[in-house]
Amino acid sequence: MSKRKERLEVSLKWFLILHLSLMLNSLAGTASKMAGRQKFLSLKFFFFYGLVLFITFVFALIWQQVLKHMSLTFAFTNKPITMIYSLIWTAMIWREPVNGKMVLGALVILAGIILGVNGND
Repeated sequence: MSKRKERLEVSLKWFLILHLSLMLNSLAGTASKMAGRQKFLSLKFFFFYGLVLFITFVFALIWQQVLKHMSLTFAFTNKPITMIYSLIWTAMIWREPVNGKMVLGALVILAGIILGVNGND
């Protein structure tokens, strides 16, 4: 008797919602960095720190909805993509240099996600 490999079926809609929520979650790091650049306990500090909490709260709500439409394994396997989104924000928002090691690391993360989602044996 041969075992048939089962594939995780996820609709494109929920896959996009998952990645948009992960992208949103990666912006919490940007808001946190902005908070850290403000005078401690200033109005701007509270604004950016509050933004971190707000982003985290919204992400948690979306994450719970996403898990109603896909397995935890599939969703969690995609979570490391936030590192790649953070790398994009680093270059776009902060204008910080992105070197070859960072790109290589991002490719390793992406390969891990693809292998994990596809369940290669």
